Amino acid sequence: MTISYTHLSHTAGWVGGLMRLLFLWRGSLFKQVWPDFLVFFGIYFSFSAVYRFILTEYEDAKVGYELFCVYCEKFSKVIPISFLLGFYVTQVVSRWWSQFMTLPWPDTLARYLAVYLPGTDQKSRNYRRTICRWVNLGNVLALRLVSYKVMVRFPTYEHLVESGLATNREMIQLKQMDELVVNKHQITWFPFMWCQNLLRKARREELIANDWFTHVLIKEVDSMANMNGMLICYGWINIPLVYTQVVTLAVYAYFVACLFGRQYLLPTQYKKEGDAFIAVSDFPIVSNWTGTRVPGVVNIVGYDNDVADFYIPIFTILEYLFYMGWLKVAETLLNPFGEDDDDFDTYYLIDRNLQVSYIMTDEAGLPIDPEMDPFDNSNAPELKHTNLSSKFLDDERPMMPTDNVNLTAEQSNITSNVSLRGSMLNVNIGSKINLAGNILATPVTQRRRSSQPANQDSPKSVYLTVPNGIPGMSLSPPTNRVHPVTDTKTMELEPTPEQDEWAPGNSPMTSRNEKMLFKVEQSKPRGGQDVWLDF
Repeated sequence: MTISYTHLSHTAGWVGGLMRLLFLWRGSLFKQVWPDFLVFFGIYFSFSAVYRFILTEYEDAKVGYELFCVYCEKFSKVIPISFLLGFYVTQVVSRWWSQFMTLPWPDTLARYLAVYLPGTDQKSRNYRRTICRWVNLGNVLALRLVSYKVMVRFPTYEHLVESGLATNREMIQLKQMDELVVNKHQITWFPFMWCQNLLRKARREELIANDWFTHVLIKEVDSMANMNGMLICYGWINIPLVYTQVVTLAVYAYFVACLFGRQYLLPTQYKKEGDAFIAVSDFPIVSNWTGTRVPGVVNIVGYDNDVADFYIPIFTILEYLFYMGWLKVAETLLNPFGEDDDDFDTYYLIDRNLQVSYIMTDEAGLPIDPEMDPFDNSNAPELKHTNLSSKFLDDERPMMPTDNVNLTAEQSNITSNVSLRGSMLNVNIGSKINLAGNILATPVTQRRRSSQPANQDSPKSVYLTVPNGIPGMSLSPPTNRVHPVTDTKTMELEPTPEQDEWAPGNSPMTSRNEKMLFKVEQSKPRGGQDVWLDF
């Protein structure tokens, strides 16, 4: 079950606002890491006790143990644990959210069924409910393949029949399909094919008004089938095993090294006299640091003499919680269809989808008569507030970046000092805008040239009458063509061979006026004239 906690942190600003979340147990860091934590620090303190109470009696063994601890501390830093864990957890979290977004929801299909396949008669109602049951059956068949919890709830097809998701005849068809593919391929798509065939039958029986409504319903069923397929792909194709092994090995190897490298050591203090080191004192103790530390002494194992013996490794504990908690995040989210606290609520999803889809197709499909509009006397209605909500009116109007821009009277005056280049630029831009607006708004008339046979393949032209002229438009007709126009009220558009080749402004989805717009060559403004444009 997914753990929700945002209700505990809806307002920031309190002292230790998120600290209260540390006391939650379900889904928490401490619940995830406490077994490993106890094992790790149990071994850590066992080594510390053996060193303090046994090895200190044997100087040679004590020195060997100290050298090994210093060695582990020095070379454990070469493990790039932050980089490996950070990149790995990023991939796992992204994959986890993508899987949630892939979960199919039958809500849209159920609403479409209520609108596009209406009717309170028994046949229409049975068709709607059957389609909803089949899409939920397909969803359960997909979840059985990726979720342990769903598989133990519906281990066989017989359990699906007992739950009501399938009938005996449908169970037989599913088993026959399994035998046909020799159980090598998933058949979650099979119930969706039943849905599409039933929709086609409903169209033939005119329970669906037109082909477009049928197309919309079939596409929605197909979309749910595809999302089930994506879920199965996520269960089939995992993050490469070698990467998971590398990250796990890096984390555990690092903390094995920390078992020795983070030990508080008590190396004997030596002074150099001639060519030999002479033991002069024990390691200073924390309770009497200044009294027990001897100046000018060193230890021969390379341990930092400035690190006092505090017994409990505070920062090693914190580091363990951070890194091991990070690894547990990846371990939990790697398969969100399991039994962890933050795994998806598959039982709820199955029950919710079935119930809501049935309610939508039955109740939401019933006609409802509109009542008198409560805001009938107001053109700009406002909703009321409670006494508590009225205290949060700081977001009543969004703040825009230019709200506080204030110009003086001198700054807001219109200037007449415009350079020639800027003026020409404005003219060109204005010409293009005016050209586009006038072309798209001007009625277009076209007729065939009477001088050419109707069956002859030749370029056709459009005759435009521009009322007041369009700036930036070439108004000179082609010199090698004559276009007598007798009736400018008739318009016949015919494609030409040149339009078969794609060109900017000449795509199949380009409107007639847009094609003419792209044919226009820009020049300086002219007066109102008649214009021929080739198509």
